[in-house]
Amino acid sequence: MSDEQNNASAKPNVVCDKCCNVISAIQNSFREPDEAKRPTLTESPFIGQYLVHEIQTSGLKGCHFCSIISQALCPAHSECAISQTSGSFVTIKLGFYAPSSHRDLSPHRAFLDAWLKDSKGRKLHNSTFSIVSDPSPHPNDPVSASWSVSTSSDATFELARQWLDHCISYHRLCEETRVTPASTNISPFPTYFVDVSPGYLRLCRSIDLPDRPQYLTLSHRWGGSRILKLTTDNLATLLCEIQLSDLPKTFQDAVFITRRLGYRFLWIDSLCIVQDSKEHWETESAIMGDIYRGSSCTIAALGATDADSGCFKSRNPLCFQHCRFELDEGRVVHLVPVRAGGLPFRPDYGQVEPLNERAWAVQERLLSPRTLHYGTYGLDWECVTATASYDVPKMTSSPPSSKHVIHQTCNLTITGDLDPSYQDFWAWWSRVISTYNPCGLTYGTDKLVAIAGIIKLVESRLGLHSIAGLWKEYVFPELLWYIDEPTSRPLDGYQAPTWSWASLNSKVSAGIQDFNYTFNWKIELLDAVAYPAATNGQLLDAFIRLRGWLQLVWWEIVDDCYRLRWGETVPEPGSADDRIYFLPDIVPNAEQELWALLVVHAMAETTWMKMGLLVTRANSDVGEEKWIRVGSFRQYDWPTNPTTFFQDGRAEERELVII
Repeated sequence: MSDEQNNASAKPNVVCDKCCNVISAIQNSFREPDEAKRPTLTESPFIGQYLVHEIQTSGLKGCHFCSIISQALCPAHSECAISQTSGSFVTIKLGFYAPSSHRDLSPHRAFLDAWLKDSKGRKLHNSTFSIVSDPSPHPNDPVSASWSVSTSSDATFELARQWLDHCISYHRLCEETRVTPASTNISPFPTYFVDVSPGYLRLCRSIDLPDRPQYLTLSHRWGGSRILKLTTDNLATLLCEIQLSDLPKTFQDAVFITRRLGYRFLWIDSLCIVQDSKEHWETESAIMGDIYRGSSCTIAALGATDADSGCFKSRNPLCFQHCRFELDEGRVVHLVPVRAGGLPFRPDYGQVEPLNERAWAVQERLLSPRTLHYGTYGLDWECVTATASYDVPKMTSSPPSSKHVIHQTCNLTITGDLDPSYQDFWAWWSRVISTYNPCGLTYGTDKLVAIAGIIKLVESRLGLHSIAGLWKEYVFPELLWYIDEPTSRPLDGYQAPTWSWASLNSKVSAGIQDFNYTFNWKIELLDAVAYPAATNGQLLDAFIRLRGWLQLVWWEIVDDCYRLRWGETVPEPGSADDRIYFLPDIVPNAEQELWALLVVHAMAETTWMKMGLLVTRANSDVGEEKWIRVGSFRQYDWPTNPTTFFQDGRAEERELVII
């Protein structure tokens, strides 16, 4: 890419002929002085209609209106992304907000209601775009980088340097985080770095350096790329020289970014961990969280599907910036784009970007004090103190970044009770494991290794103790996790015991989410043991020994829900006994003997609930009888609607070992 192409920028507030007509229709509607006479959205005529490929093409050619609308309904940031489907189209209507609903804002406020429809006119997707005369409720303040087509432009690097320099100079908390290890009082240090000195690219040993250097880290997705890896055979060669051309595109871009930001050392997992050495892997993976926590900044290749995709992306920047146009003489209004995303851990971000589908990336993001996110649609900044982005470049601390949330969480006072501090902690931890658990791993045995840095941080700051991913001090409520749809057990090596969320690769939810109950726990924890396979968090085996009440049950499907039954009881429809819901972890086997283990009976003023586990005997003829978890159950009802479940004398108290 030439310098001219690399530094190309878009021109704002330019619109095509069709959008000129849309603007004219908006202007005409505002000429009606009596707001009561303006048509409702239902009565309003269409003021614009575009074929999908037309609005996409127009946006790429520089129409600001088309760019904003197509991004929300049918995004295309290159010619190859233009839709080839014939007949799909976009319609636009003008609507007005009721003045009373925006008394604190300008009364001249409206919106565009846009629909994506198929060739037969069936509605597929909708989006609304505010038209405001005062843009202050929608902060923007674009800078040169905001209009850059490529995230490798000089303007984008200038913005990245400004963010980084400002954070280092003024954010005391971010620097304190960097120098405070996650796991011990002495910050562990990686064995190797990549020295990216200009004209001198090679691997170097950290023990050969006179001081502990400041360094950057790369968070990336390997994908299916065949990449250069450090091995025992090429170690000596790479210590002498690394050919830049031998590196995949993402690594080359990371080297370029490191140099442009003024740093000499870069840490990349595949180049700094000896890949064919089990011992070196176990040593370095055990301190992985501290490697990222100790870096000056992490380069996150957020939009790269694999190592060949690169960090930098080209995009249409008009999609994300306000479009200004005249409403009438002397009055300017703004068409506000729908925000494309946000930073990690915001609800609208999720796993849209490829890197967010990688399990290791969760702790790499949360533990790094600073991260530059090179995404599909631009560059974002995230540190412990603040966030910023290409479309809103001014740093802000509201809402707090995911890094700040983990800092706040690890400064809570945890007492062992289900008090507000624990509830805050549990809300955060539930969100972490819900995000982490469905993410991909090359090796299933790394399930608890890839999150071990976060676990160690919690253990060292809050004094809790992890047992196979559950906090031992709160093991009773944590046993009650569930998944929405049954899945199958992973076959790629031992991940975790069946009673741990880490035994599956599905999104998990907390069983107890409402703490406005009095909890009467029905089980007793006799023992809980996890046998490590290595010091990095990998497990060899684990079990819990409980004493509790077991009830033999069976299940049936009623109204698309699994429901528990016991004995020959035929519950009255709608009764409490009829509404005992079975939430299977794995697809249930009708021939399998199932037992319900009651974990808690909770009471509130207007309701009660029973929750527990579903277990079955493990296939083992050796030693003590063992059980495995196959799901959970829950039962809710009002105090006036009693149940006979676990109260009809059929349950028996037993001691059981669950593996």
